[in-house]
Amino acid sequence: MLKKKLPWMLLFLVLMIFSIWAVVSRSESFSPSLLRETLIHSDVKWLVAAVAGMFCNVLFEGFALDILVRTLTKTEGQKPIRSHGILYSAADIYFSAITPSASAGQPASAFFMSRDGIPVAKSAVILVLNMLFYTGALAIVGVIGFVLDPSIYYGLDTLAQTLVMIGFIILLGLCVIFILVLKKERWIRNVAVKCVRLGKKLHLIRDVDGRVKKIDSAIEQYKNCADLISKNKPAMFAAFFLNLLQRFSLVSTTVLVYLAFGGSMSNLASVTAVSCLVLVGVYSLPVPGGMGVADFLLLSGLCQIEDIASTANLALFSRGISFYSCILLTIIILIVGYILQNKRIAKEKQAAESVGSTERAGEG
Repeated sequence: MLKKKLPWMLLFLVLMIFSIWAVVSRSESFSPSLLRETLIHSDVKWLVAAVAGMFCNVLFEGFALDILVRTLTKTEGQKPIRSHGILYSAADIYFSAITPSASAGQPASAFFMSRDGIPVAKSAVILVLNMLFYTGALAIVGVIGFVLDPSIYYGLDTLAQTLVMIGFIILLGLCVIFILVLKKERWIRNVAVKCVRLGKKLHLIRDVDGRVKKIDSAIEQYKNCADLISKNKPAMFAAFFLNLLQRFSLVSTTVLVYLAFGGSMSNLASVTAVSCLVLVGVYSLPVPGGMGVADFLLLSGLCQIEDIASTANLALFSRGISFYSCILLTIIILIVGYILQNKRIAKEKQAAESVGSTERAGEG
């Protein structure tokens, strides 16, 4: 799996270097000496809280996945499946960050779930449910960001406004599609099939039957998820709430770094609004980890806050904690988790072989 993702890892490194270079070289407010001076005089408790927020980004999704695994794999009279939500969360966050449109996050989580004995069909449903909660939580974060300080959105330049709007439309569209699947399943299928046939006429799609089968499979999967939500409301609410907390843990990083750098409490609503709108805006383009897009939006929003000495320094440091440090953390979790899984699988295989040989000896 890791070998297949190597090109994306290299692309991630290139984009990371380019993003940092773009912020440093294109921003007049960047100053290494000012950053060093600011760090020396920063409030340590807020920096520690910002790092804790980064850890919570991984933890909250892990807890949500644990709840979904326990709820959807529970079988009476059988030993519950051992869930390692933090490992699944780390896989989702890391591989989503290094691939366009987070395309590899869910398959990576499913890979580690299968090694824990979670059936593929159930892991697919678990991850679709988590994606629905994630999407809904992001849409709520976007609305909260706008409500907290609408002037931040209107103060962005045209490109930044467009990116945020596209991101919000995509998120809202996904939420609406899920609701329509529940209420207007046949209508959604007809529209999707017509779009596929139009794609065929425009020579954009070749395998029409294959696409239609995928549409039917996706609709069926979403309906299954809806049934599970209605039958397990307390657990589903808890998983959704944890997804919402995960989003706000990301939002908090920029706010806490702002406070650590001597920011005023009176501007918290505005800084929070910036952070919320950035999370929505990065959804507008299929760029690994939103690199470049997130930096651009963060700078565009923070430059409206008057008491920030250097928007570039604040943007670089907050992104360093919320994104780059998080990627490092998830790599460590994945390596340790993979090794521990291998050891456990080897022990289980050895135990099964031992039982088998004992049974054969008894028969003899």
